[in-house]
Amino acid sequence: MSRKTRSAGISLAAAACLALAACSSAGGSTGTGTSAASALVIEDNTSSTAYTNNFNPFDSGDFVLSENTASFVYEPLMQINSLNPSEAPMPWLAQEFDWADSGKQLTIKLNPKVKWSDGSAFTSADVAFTYQMVTTNQSMNLQGVPAASSIATPDANTVVLTFAKPEQANYVEIANQLIVQKKQWSSVSSPATYVLPGAQAVGTGPYVLDNFSGQDVKYKANSAYWGGSPKVKEISVPLYTSNDAAALALENGDIDLAGNDISNVQTAFVAKDKAHNHLYQSTAPYFPASNTVSLLLNTKSTKAPALGDANVRKAISAALNRQSMATQCETNYELPASSAGGLTLPTDQQSLNPATANDISATPDQSSVTKYMQAAGYAMSGGKWTKGGQQVSFTIIDPNSFSDYWCDAQEMVTQLNTAGFNVNANGAFDYNSWTQAITTGDFTAALHWGQGSSPFQRDQFIMDSTQTAAEGSTAGGDYDRFDNATAQQAISTYEAASDAQAQQTALNTIQQVFADQMPAVPVLYGAAWYEYNDSHFTGWPTSDNSYINPSPEYQSYEYLVLHLSPVS
Repeated sequence: MSRKTRSAGISLAAAACLALAACSSAGGSTGTGTSAASALVIEDNTSSTAYTNNFNPFDSGDFVLSENTASFVYEPLMQINSLNPSEAPMPWLAQEFDWADSGKQLTIKLNPKVKWSDGSAFTSADVAFTYQMVTTNQSMNLQGVPAASSIATPDANTVVLTFAKPEQANYVEIANQLIVQKKQWSSVSSPATYVLPGAQAVGTGPYVLDNFSGQDVKYKANSAYWGGSPKVKEISVPLYTSNDAAALALENGDIDLAGNDISNVQTAFVAKDKAHNHLYQSTAPYFPASNTVSLLLNTKSTKAPALGDANVRKAISAALNRQSMATQCETNYELPASSAGGLTLPTDQQSLNPATANDISATPDQSSVTKYMQAAGYAMSGGKWTKGGQQVSFTIIDPNSFSDYWCDAQEMVTQLNTAGFNVNANGAFDYNSWTQAITTGDFTAALHWGQGSSPFQRDQFIMDSTQTAAEGSTAGGDYDRFDNATAQQAISTYEAASDAQAQQTALNTIQQVFADQMPAVPVLYGAAWYEYNDSHFTGWPTSDNSYINPSPEYQSYEYLVLHLSPVS
């Protein structure tokens, strides 16, 4: 799940070829019946009871996206290390991104070595087709890729995108887009809902489906992979229906790679096998901060119209005990958010607007709650903030199988009700139904991890109204349905900026609007959950070798696995 500033002037042109042999992969052990040192076992928890055999990379509820294995089959144009916002993209299907006309034109040079898994050539027609398809169907545009006014393919290895306005600031969305084969998808009448069995999926990736069952999915290496045959020959993705079940299997050594919140992780996991059980870093908080976890508030909800008032939203923020959630629910693996500007700290420290530094409290501030609620026209009546006979009532939705988020949600209910709001929580969701409710606007509040690989993207995900949609339609971003002219102008200014200083000035404005309007409430700095057992494979990312974000993200899991090698 994912589970993203880029300074102007960073060159996106890259070396002309990929040396994938140097970052190839290998296979690991499993407690699910596969022989030792054969399959790499990956676990990424969902709340489903059985996998659905759907390899459609545009359906957020299907197997490959919900289990973050999409890039094993379908690949992005470039790879992005979201733990290092200043790091240039790594060439993949594309060798170069060349921008011209002040960021209004992008020429993409493709790697001529790439082949589809059916043996056919990968060409510019495939990229142009994919790009056109996702940008004309909002529900498929999971990356928020900007639409082009024209797309040209001057030769088999070149794509030229021309935009109506500067889009260089949004290159990550373009780079992260998974590419599909035109031949397979051009005849699909409803691609957003198309059910594609894994055995029929054609991709450029290092793996193909070996066996699919509702409880375990196995991949095998694509022997004709354009980057060289992976060293990890098999991958197994067994199903676990809760964090607790997955944590037990991980502690027992049945899983090689996982991304879970495990209480007392040093005792419950590392100490079980100190020689082989490891985390990203050996000291607390053990996991790097990779996103800002926020309480999304539907600012256009007809069920909770009070959430459309910025003062009410700021009062909700002031009422939260972030330290309690960090301690009681996240075992201090995720630290309390300290900036109302929405960035992720300390990862984005260099891009922080100083005016939004330490401007929200880790503990409740009831005097500020009172100030903001009175400014919104509310008065306390019977222990609840009331205006026109109406209380501030809303429901926080989160699947109760997300044990840490569900704990956070229950904590917030107690804290907010104590502060005078009327709040409850609903955990009767699986991942798919929860995601659908949020993306279609059928919710009032939800705790959700942030998205984006740069400081700009993190705030853009919350604030860019061009990515949202009316209630009932699927939004690609701005799930809170926030619409603010100052924020939108600053987003456009950032996208058109030609130097780092101009970008930072615009980003400062974006952060200030975030702090002043609080479209979503920053709660915690989300951990890049990551546990691994190196009994059977070496080459894992660590704080000393942070070559990719190791938490469950479909854009990065391929890159991680291709760096692994068998122990013997």
